[in-house]
Amino acid sequence: MTAQVQPVALAHLLRQVPGKWIALRNGEIVDARDTLDELAASLEEQGITDATVMRSPKEGEPELVGLG
Repeated sequence: MTAQVQPVALAHLLRQVPGKWIALRNGEIVDARDTLDELAASLEEQGITDATVMRSPKEGEPELVGLG
């Protein structure tokens, strides 16, 4: 039997931490920091190795897609 994937209300989560790098696990934010390096160090300290990492845009920040 395959486990069913549950959708995550990502927009709602991202609005809680504008401009931060975040780690998501099981549909919840487990950590949020100002820089990716800070987030990576914090996750390592906590022993978290199975989180999805992304940056939450600030309000009004232009959307960038690709490498520029």
